[in-house]
Amino acid sequence: MPLYEGIVLSSEKNAIVFDFGHAYTKCGFTGENGPRCIIASEIRQQKIGKVVRLYELSDDALYGALVDFIHLLYFRHLLVNPKERRVVIVESFLCTTKFRNMLVKVFFRHFEVPSILFTASHIMAALTLGVPSCLVMDCGYYETVVLPVYEGIALLKAHQVLPIAGQAIHQRLEALLCELSTIKVGHDSEVSVSSAKGYLTI
Repeated sequence: MPLYEGIVLSSEKNAIVFDFGHAYTKCGFTGENGPRCIIASEIRQQKIGKVVRLYELSDDALYGALVDFIHLLYFRHLLVNPKERRVVIVESFLCTTKFRNMLVKVFFRHFEVPSILFTASHIMAALTLGVPSCLVMDCGYYETVVLPVYEGIALLKAHQVLPIAGQAIHQRLEALLCELSTIKVGHDSEVSVSSAKGYLTI
């Protein structure tokens, strides 16, 4: 291999991988074993002073929220210049076109990234195992998706979706904690978590 080709290959920087989920967002670099950070897919809006989820925002508020959220990922967690790194976005085939287009708009217009590659999460799961054909079960926050992959191609017509996933687990755990847990009040008395609001002070 000529010397100049080796210089080009060694100077090329690893791309950044983003996986924007309903509950959590994962990001990291290609070539690494795992993500650099996993944070909640939510942002605090200064105008209303509340924390909101990205997927629940309207078109007008989504652009600004994505700018703030991705800026947080780049400059607090990844510590890289977005203009110098290519972007890979791992997404579910159930991702809405509105959210995808808004991501492209934010990355190209605001952060001026060199390129963006969208890839399906189910196919990426098969590639990490090194198998061309498998049955992928994706347990997300709002739904569980089962999708067969054959020779690296996702068979979309054969997919199945169940509205039971991480959110149902969270709700069940919350109900069990409120039902079975108790809080000590004073020295001897105990009250349930659901009836302890009157004893709590800020």
